[in-house]
Amino acid sequence: MSDSQGSRRPAPSALRLRAPLERLYADFDYAARVDRDAIRFPLRYAAPRDRELVALLSACLAYGRVDLFSRALEKVFAVMDSSPVRFVMEFEPERHGHLFADFRYRFNRPRDLVAFCVAARQILERHGSLEACFLAGDPDAAGAVRPPLEAFARAFLEADLDAIFPQGRLSRGYRHLFPLPSAGGPCKRLHLFLRWMVRREPPDFGLWSRVSPGRLLVPVDTHVENMSRAIGLTSRRSRTWKMAEEITAQLAAIDPADPVKYDFALCHKRMSGDCLDRREPTVCAGCGLREVCRHWKSAGRRAPRAPAARGTRSRAGPGKTS
Repeated sequence: MSDSQGSRRPAPSALRLRAPLERLYADFDYAARVDRDAIRFPLRYAAPRDRELVALLSACLAYGRVDLFSRALEKVFAVMDSSPVRFVMEFEPERHGHLFADFRYRFNRPRDLVAFCVAARQILERHGSLEACFLAGDPDAAGAVRPPLEAFARAFLEADLDAIFPQGRLSRGYRHLFPLPSAGGPCKRLHLFLRWMVRREPPDFGLWSRVSPGRLLVPVDTHVENMSRAIGLTSRRSRTWKMAEEITAQLAAIDPADPVKYDFALCHKRMSGDCLDRREPTVCAGCGLREVCRHWKSAGRRAPRAPAARGTRSRAGPGKTS
């Protein structure tokens, strides 16, 4: 099914979703899951500029398995020591680049971290903070978040990095750290960074007081995508910027001032194994979203199967269910 076809389906009733989502948000054990989330890295730092820099790098590298990118981040922040901002402001590729020589994580290599440090230093020298950089590209404080997020990502992509990437040919790994909204992807990791920085309630830390939480879009990863489809927040089949907008619009009908507040609980409900994206009576028994879950609604409408005639075999085959 194409995105355009999926968008024609009726939107779910906000009234139907409000109660179960509010229960999920209120009852979720955030403390038990923070240590299994990339947000734990910026939470280690008290100084605002350290926290926002660590949050950005943590979010940028938060792809793939949590245990693997967490291992990579532990090594990076061990190198940066107690003040990552001081490390970046004093960073010189020729003198300090070797400190990341052993870094490897999927698409990313040592020079991607070197480039991040150089770009971050230039941006901090010019703006003073990452928040000020974001606001510099945000002419409309009540407008969509896409234009300032595009400008923010471009600030890192268009920094003077010729010493690391000759002829301005950025590596695939470095470009992967800063996806552009204009490319149409969901930009999950940049939205995750914004959620951490802007939302005022735990587990987020709300350092950026001049950006309204109502402007944020949901960071859509595979967990949020599947949970959203299960409860009717989206019928799209492709993980795109439009999917993030559609999911957020449905949540904004419930809480327009803070639509992405449900993100952490929805993501970790599936990540923890409390949702298997299928009808599973044992796992689903105590789930507060069961009443709005498509797996249970469709199961209730399914007609009982007539017994197979003797001598025939089910199409599902032995040991399977259809």
